[in-house]
Order: sequence, then structure tokens, then C-alpha cells
Amino acid sequence: MGLDYIFFHCTYTIPLATALTVLYYPFFTRQDIYKIWILITIAVIATIPWDSYLIRTAIWSYPLDAVTGPSLFRIPMEEVFFFVIQTYTTGVVYCIFTKPLVRPMYLRSCRKKRCRDVFAVAIMGLMGVGIVCLLCGGRTTYLGLILVWVCPVLLFQWVLSYPFVTALPQKPIMASVCLPTIYLWIADARAMGAGTWRIEPGTKIDYQCHGLEMEEAIFFLATNLMVVMGLVGCDYAFALEEYRRLTQPASKGSSLKAAMLGLIKPMPVDDDRISTLSQAVSCLKEKSQSMFLGCALFQGQLRIDLIFLYSFCRVVDDLIDEAENAEEAQYWITQCKSILDVKINSGDTTGPPKGKKYERLLQSIDSLPLSGLSKEPLYDLLKGFEMDLCFDPERGTFPIETEHDLERYSAYVASTVGALVLDLIFSHCYRERAPHMIELTNAGREMGLAVQCVNIARDIHRDAAIGRVYIPATWLGEVGLTPRDVLQSPNSPVIYELQERMLQKADRFYHSSRGAIGELPSGVRQPVRATVESYMDIGRLLRERRGISLQQATKMRVPLTRRLLVGWLAML
Repeated sequence: MGLDYIFFHCTYTIPLATALTVLYYPFFTRQDIYKIWILITIAVIATIPWDSYLIRTAIWSYPLDAVTGPSLFRIPMEEVFFFVIQTYTTGVVYCIFTKPLVRPMYLRSCRKKRCRDVFAVAIMGLMGVGIVCLLCGGRTTYLGLILVWVCPVLLFQWVLSYPFVTALPQKPIMASVCLPTIYLWIADARAMGAGTWRIEPGTKIDYQCHGLEMEEAIFFLATNLMVVMGLVGCDYAFALEEYRRLTQPASKGSSLKAAMLGLIKPMPVDDDRISTLSQAVSCLKEKSQSMFLGCALFQGQLRIDLIFLYSFCRVVDDLIDEAENAEEAQYWITQCKSILDVKINSGDTTGPPKGKKYERLLQSIDSLPLSGLSKEPLYDLLKGFEMDLCFDPERGTFPIETEHDLERYSAYVASTVGALVLDLIFSHCYRERAPHMIELTNAGREMGLAVQCVNIARDIHRDAAIGRVYIPATWLGEVGLTPRDVLQSPNSPVIYELQERMLQKADRFYHSSRGAIGELPSGVRQPVRATVESYMDIGRLLRERRGISLQQATKMRVPLTRRLLVGWLAML
């Protein structure tokens, strides 16, 4: 009996799996667990006969002083554990890299059959090479066994999910395959050098690179590729199910069984619908990293509905901010009200085309999940945009004169969004409304005030560049300033004190409403907390940098590593 193989696991596989588990633990979802354990089960069942054959035919062996003794079909239990932990590790790496992806985005009606056929022929060609290697025997035996075992699985996986895998961004997929593979190459080379396991002479080509046998390099690359392709197949099934829920809101809830059955006969996909979702996700990613991070933590249809809601807010905001004058901006507000009226009352917004901007607005409203939204906050949001139009530096008009005006404006542009987000959460998590939802909605409105105060504190210089001052005139008067002074010198030392005052106001709203997050349903509680904390951390960073944000008119961005840490702690 020996402990070499156990020491190998304690040195290489278990520490890595533990570190990845700790890193990803707060973000694990039920679907992640399903995917990984399905793949582990398949990997163990598929590998045992193959590995057992290698041992029985003396191609692969384990010294008696390297293993403890218990075996399954002559396979040491340490080796069976390797099947499990390799699949688990690669699965968690895949989940980490693909977490931000909105899966239905990558469904396309175009099947790319030429691409399918080229790769299928290539895989069959490799299988033919494997058969030739087996027939030749001798030093090509092990290579032939690897190719003959792997290629049929890869061919099945490719034919099943090629429309999805070819649409996915390639960097996350390549990273999910390559990083575990390189790590296992290093570990395997050291284990073979130490004699923990060995390939018998005469069955291998005997070509090494830094102690790594060529066949072992191919084996780990191929097995990790199979694991990742299996996970992609699971995500393809979940993507089809999410798309079904997107296009058929009244249909029954999703399930693992329904998702997997959807792979057998995928439903037709509307490319226009997918394009609309893709544009909404791009808008989210470009305009708000905090909201993008927050949405990535929600699941399924709720996540997609939140993306469409935020996209609507940004589209209207951009149309108004990018307008050449106040008249054009007011035109877009009027158009938005008109389309909302028609959509809410009749549901039919079709009409003659009126230009790209109008179509963009129409598309964002058509995508709104109105069945789960209250109508009043949508119109109140437009009132906030109308307040923005009241700024006129040339005439000396600044609508935020008092603290009450500040809170009214923040309620229009931010509390409304908080209330709408909670509407969607309630519609997805509850069958009927309950009394405590009113309290939660009020807390959500207060949290919206906190978030908007942070945004105002961050964007003092940016707002001044477009002629807007959201610091109440009464606050400015207390320090001997006017809104015009802020426009002329937004980076003066006294402005920093007002920035701090705005952050203190945000903190008060935040602390009075944060407890309500704990009353939300499990499954949305942590993502909401992570989204809120990501915004509030902007205020903490403003304090740490002490006025640096006032020196430039560009949007201050929180470093990605810091955002991830804040999100991790909030989810945990």
C-alpha cells in the first residue's frame, strides 16, 4: 500500500478544486450544480470501461507502492476520484468564465450547416487516424485508444450543439478548456516523473515535452474539451428553455427535464427578438457596469426582464441627452408617452416607420415586460426627464433649488426604477400580492434615492459640463456659492464638502432601507444586495479618492477586481 497518488491529489487537484469552490461558492446556482453533476456522472460511467481496459491490457499501470489498494474494475479508487475532480474543476472554471453570458442571446435561426459538416468530417478523420493506430498496434496503441474513445463523443456533442457553440464568444470557451488542461499537463508530467503512474513501454510513441508524454497531452486536452462541450450542451438546453419562456410568458415554468427534451427538437428562433435582446445587453454592459454585474447574478426570465427594463430606461435617457435642443428632447418624451399609452391600452404599436431613433424607442417599449410592471412608475420616470429639460444656464434656471426638489427628482429617476425592479421580482416569485410587498416597495424607493444621491455625487463635474447642477441651491447658498459657480469651477475644494454631504444623504437612505433586502425571497435577495452594494461602493471610492472625481468630466469607473470583490462579499 502506498500514498503517492493520495499525495498527488492533496498537492494538485484538491487544493485547486477547493480554491475554485471558495471563489465561486456565492455564485453557484441550481443549474450550475445540475450541469456539473450530470457531467461528472457521465464522465465516470464513460471512463471506467475505457480505463479498465487500459489496465487489463497492461497499457497503463500503477505501482503497488503508489496506491492504497481498493479498486473498481481494477481501477484504483484514487484514479476514479480523478475522473470526478477533473470534471468538477473544469466545470467550475467553465461556470466562472460564462457567468456573464445571457444564454438566449446566442440562439440563431441560421444553422451554419457548412461549418457543422467541416468539423464533423475533421472529427471523423481523427477517428479514422485512431483506428489506423489501433490496427498498427505497438507504439501507437495508446494514441489510437484515446482517439477512438474520444472522437465519437465529440462528434455527438458537436452535432447536438453546434448552432449554439459557434455563436458563443470563443474566449470564455477556450479559457475553460485551456487553463485546466495546462494545469493538468504540469501536474501529470510531475506525477509520471515521480512514478505515481506510468504508460508501459512499447504502447506509446515515446515523445515527451518537459516530461509530458504526447499521448497524455492529447488525453487531457480531449477530456477537458468533452467536459466543456457537455456543459455547452446543457447551456444550449437551458437557453432554449429560457427563450421559450421569453416568447411564451404564459407557458408553464421551466424544468431540467423540459430543458433537456428541448434539445431533441429545438423550437424555431426569431432573430429579431434575439437581436433586440443582444442590443439591450450591449447597452447594459456599456452604460452601467454596476447594473451589468447585478443582472448577471439573477437567473432565467427574471434576468432577461431586468435587462429589458434597464434598456428602456437607458434608451429614453440617451434620446433626451443626445437631443440637439430642448424641443427635440421634449418630442421624445411625448413620443415615449404616446407609445406607452398605446402599448398599455391595446398592445399594438405597429405603424409607419419614423426613423432609426423612433424604431429604437419603439423596440425598447415593445420589449418591456409590462404584464409584471406597475404603470405609474413608468410615467413618473418621464417626469424626471422633464425636470432635466428645465435646466437653462443662460436664463439662470436650475430646478433643484431645495433639498425637497432633490428628493423629488431622485424619486422620479431612481425610486421609480427601484419600484419597477421589485414589481418584476414579485411577479416572478409570488403568485399573488401580499401586504408586506408594499413595505418592500417603499424600502426599494428609498434605496433608489440612495443610489441616485451617489450618482449625483459622482457626476458633479460631468453634469456641470452639460449645464446641470443637482446640488440644491440652498446647500450652495450656505457656502456662498450659486449654481453658476459650480458650472464655472466644479472642482473647487468647497465642492468636495458638498459632495461629501450628498454621500452622507445617500448613506442615510441606504441604512434605513437595507434591512428590507433580507425580506426578499431567497434567490433574489443576494443579487439585489450585490447590486446595491456595488452602487454604494462608488460612494466609498469617492471618499477614498477625495475629490479626484471632481477633476475630470469623464465617468469614474470602479476597478473590475473591486467590483467582483464587493459582489462576492455581498453574495456570500
